[in-house]
Amino acid sequence: MAFPRIVLVVPLLLLGMYLPAVGFQVDDPPSGALGMTHEHFAADEVHIPCGQTLTMENDSLWAHIIGPGQEGLLVTDVNVPVARRQLMETNDVFTTGAWTKPGTYYLTCAVHPEMTVKVVVSDCCC
Repeated sequence: MAFPRIVLVVPLLLLGMYLPAVGFQVDDPPSGALGMTHEHFAADEVHIPCGQTLTMENDSLWAHIIGPGQEGLLVTDVNVPVARRQLMETNDVFTTGAWTKPGTYYLTCAVHPEMTVKVVVSDCCC
């Protein structure tokens, strides 16, 4: 009987999601970028002028899957300019599209449910 590969694959995937990479120190995010630690964004709330973008940088060694939603539950929201879920390990810096509709929105991490940031977009898209 052949050894089922899934017995090795699943634990390796879980280790990759929950254990940080070893061997290098990450830099702090550049000025104006929203940083991410292991289980939190660097700020609980960000304010963006209407028509601007939001840059996020994974300044931790942990994997994050970022998208619209709260408490780790990703949802579809046509007003949030994140076209698809963004894996913040293979691309440590991500810039959203322009936030063109004023209001209050939320971005969350599917891997870390306590990681949610409130995004407030200003009223004037002048």
